[in-house]
Amino acid sequence: MQPNNEILIDYLDNPHNQPNAEQVEIMLKKDKSLASDLQFLKLAIDTVRLDAVNNKVFSIRQSLSDTSSVPVKPAKAIVRSMYKISMRVAAIFIFFVGITVLYKYVSVTKASIYEKQFTGYELGNTRGQESHENEVEAYRNKNWNEVIAIYQSGNNNSNKSAFLAAMSEMQLNHFPQAVTLFENILNTNSKTGDSSFLEESEYYLSLAYLMNHEVNKSVLLLNKIKADTSHTYYPLASKLSTIDMKIIEIKK
Repeated sequence: MQPNNEILIDYLDNPHNQPNAEQVEIMLKKDKSLASDLQFLKLAIDTVRLDAVNNKVFSIRQSLSDTSSVPVKPAKAIVRSMYKISMRVAAIFIFFVGITVLYKYVSVTKASIYEKQFTGYELGNTRGQESHENEVEAYRNKNWNEVIAIYQSGNNNSNKSAFLAAMSEMQLNHFPQAVTLFENILNTNSKTGDSSFLEESEYYLSLAYLMNHEVNKSVLLLNKIKADTSHTYYPLASKLSTIDMKIIEIKK
């Protein structure tokens, strides 16, 4: 299977290839990041085309203004002139793409992706045991250390309690501790068949992996979420473009 960027380039080069076009359009509807990459490529192409048109118009105007005083050049000179224009357009294209790629590469970091993708978890209005209520109240008041202390006291070992503790660790930028808690929830769920806080833990674990310098695990988990349109956190995960994910893999 072709990489996404090659598929998009083929699509732009040959939009009349009906089977390929239909396949790409289906992919674009399912994957918002792929649609974003297509717009990125279109912008680059349109910019280069515009510059090429401007260069040609300028060349034509210049030649028309010179016809009254300059003899008509031989055909060989015209070919040479067109060759120079083509080389200039190619150079501009390479320069533009180079600048764009460089800017993209520099601006995309693990921290920038984390800030873009992380959103605080909001609790619903549920009630439980007294110790659990204390934990919920502490979480709503953003007393992160208190939430962690209540969990570590061992009075409540539910998935919800572990998840709130993990989120509190995230808020304190304690990513190794958060990874451990999220992984424990997923391991427990796989053994018991419990699905509570499963999808929440998957998404936030992918971000904790990222900030814990475990980029491969982060990308693998994010790709899993992006492939499942029914996943609770699919809308958030789909905002992360394929290009950005490739960059953080390269820079790991």
